[in-house]
Amino acid sequence: MRSLISGQEFSEIPDIAVYDDVRDQWKTGYCAELQNAVRDGNFGPHHTEIVDYPKNDIAVRPLTRFSASDRLIYDAMVFEISAELDDFRNESVYSYRWNHRTHKPIFWKTSWTRMRREAKAELLRNWNYKAATLDVSSFYEHIDVGILSDDLSMVTQNEIAVKRIAEFLRKFQTINHAWGLPQGSDASGILANVYLAPVDEFLQRNAFPFFRYSDDILIFDEEWNTLRDALIEVNRICRSKRLSLSAHKTGILDFPEVIQDLLSAQKSSIDQAVRHGDPEAERDVRSFFDNLIDADRVAATDLKFALNKLRVVGDDYAVGWCLKNLPYVAYASREIFAYFAACGYRQSTIQRDLEGFMRSKESTSYPYIEQRVLRHFVHQGIESEKMKSAAWDIMEDRNREEFPREFAVRYLGGMASASEAQLLRHKFESEASFAMRRALLIALYEAGKLSDRYLREVWYSLPELRWTCNYLAGNPKIPTS
Repeated sequence: MRSLISGQEFSEIPDIAVYDDVRDQWKTGYCAELQNAVRDGNFGPHHTEIVDYPKNDIAVRPLTRFSASDRLIYDAMVFEISAELDDFRNESVYSYRWNHRTHKPIFWKTSWTRMRREAKAELLRNWNYKAATLDVSSFYEHIDVGILSDDLSMVTQNEIAVKRIAEFLRKFQTINHAWGLPQGSDASGILANVYLAPVDEFLQRNAFPFFRYSDDILIFDEEWNTLRDALIEVNRICRSKRLSLSAHKTGILDFPEVIQDLLSAQKSSIDQAVRHGDPEAERDVRSFFDNLIDADRVAATDLKFALNKLRVVGDDYAVGWCLKNLPYVAYASREIFAYFAACGYRQSTIQRDLEGFMRSKESTSYPYIEQRVLRHFVHQGIESEKMKSAAWDIMEDRNREEFPREFAVRYLGGMASASEAQLLRHKFESEASFAMRRALLIALYEAGKLSDRYLREVWYSLPELRWTCNYLAGNPKIPTS
């Protein structure tokens, strides 16, 4: 539960109330209800939304959005055996680590940074090294649940946990247009580590220095042919696990090419300058950003880096570019809106352009941006008739994904008149989706139009909303972050 709530700031699709109702009701029965569901075998996933979230300007990945109870049960079932899975992990694998002392996952950025640091140190020990780089195509989606279950049974003696996880994943695949592991949870990353263990064993037995983060692998050797043979064998192992290597991300690089990538000297220099308050840091970040956007194609990781550093130094230099190019860099929505929030003195410009985007026809193609825009307006407390109109359009369009509709409802709740609140109540009573009903109930509360009598009626009539009703009965201030 703590991991779920604290992870909302890093979530691509944050919850409208940061699951504050779950946190509030945890000790008064919510946790016990989940434990009983697992004991009785009455667990989900009961509600799943598959979101095509952007990886870059064209490609997407299927992000899984569970209900809070489904996500909590899935994570808990995996975390129960995570210590054993981490003990089984090869030392050259840095992805999705488990902290044995605190009993929770280690934040991904820490492990990713450490892997690159260790790979750079290994490479610098031998300037004759070449590097094979490889990546699995749609790795999570192509993990075979049956094979994974067998793998888990070889690692842990906890057969009940393995059966529960396998049953959950089978249901996940049966009732959704999805397969493999659900993306968006650290639990899936921990399971995925086990799936490529045969690759780790092959590389270690043949004394290859290698570094792996999930399906992203670096292998070092002095001989080109030796690395080619290793790639062919890794490909065979992957094929036996129903996986295939990505052709455009698999290759053999000479020393200068790979060291240039690992050193990232300019980014490292900028990072240090920003950390130490160097007066030249702002100029350096601007120069990095200018070179980035002048390239034929903007590199996603570099853009996120630049926006984070501009945010830290408090420079609004990229605000105009971000507003103009928002649809094309949707993969950086999280970083862009954190940057906007830090540029308070530019809010009038930001507000005007975001209103224009939301009133345009193209916004319907970018539900993740719509969600971020609405969350921004809720978080900043911005009252806007134009945004209100856009929010009504989104909320009433049942063909749209639920996650922007939920934030549209949250925004409307903060601005609703008495007659609009009556309409929101009508929408609540005619809505079939649990997630939307929860959002509408919260909206009625924030509109100040949720009577104690009506709250009791909802509590008795809709058992799935009882925890939210108990939460609202305590008159909370509902967070957005």
